[in-house]
Amino acid sequence: MTKTRYPDLEIYIKAPELDLVADAITAMLGAVSWSKTPSLYQGLAITDQGNSAVILQSRAYKAFTSIWLKANISTWDTDLDFALALSAKLPSEIRCSIDSWQEQADDAPDLWWRILDGVQKQVQWG
Repeated sequence: MTKTRYPDLEIYIKAPELDLVADAITAMLGAVSWSKTPSLYQGLAITDQGNSAVILQSRAYKAFTSIWLKANISTWDTDLDFALALSAKLPSEIRCSIDSWQEQADDAPDLWWRILDGVQKQVQWG
């Protein structure tokens, strides 16, 4: 079975301090040049696989910061791969979608991965 590579990556971390998140993302991707406001950091990451905008939005959903790599120029195939890698750097709860984003019927449950202390678990969120 071949693993699908997501075209972009988006995860959510329960961390109000954008500087900590930006430092971890920079350590994971390499040099990122950041433009900062109190609740939004926008960066440009350049890797061997290309370049991409990186957006950190504080409190995108409740206490969770959104981390969006607009083009997947990373070594991670999926949101879950990205979330697990970040969880090794920051000891905060991280959530990501179960699958790549797609339009769902209104009555479909909103299932997510929850990663905390190295344990991943499916949860409903939202």
